[in-house]
Amino acid sequence: MYRTENIDYYLAQSLFNDAKNKDLKLIPGKFETNIWLHNEQLNLDYIVGVAKQFPDAKIFIISRGPDKGFYIYSTLQKSCIKLVRKTYTANIAQIA
Repeated sequence: MYRTENIDYYLAQSLFNDAKNKDLKLIPGKFETNIWLHNEQLNLDYIVGVAKQFPDAKIFIISRGPDKGFYIYSTLQKSCIKLVRKTYTANIAQIA
């Protein structure tokens, strides 16, 4: 399950440029991108719903590293969001 996290647009553009320079950008339609998407178990319906928030939705996928993730951004709105996997943590005291 995923949620969205707002990312500063200009910071995101910097991350995207770094990813391109380091050859970490995944291109939609390529085999390695399909494998990455499958491993991440992204929900396409959720992505489409999120993308509808932007009039000119674009995606950027960073394959690995600290900024790894699936980003949706808008150049018109100067905004960016990142899909973040929801993780649930359990308090050991609650379990015992």
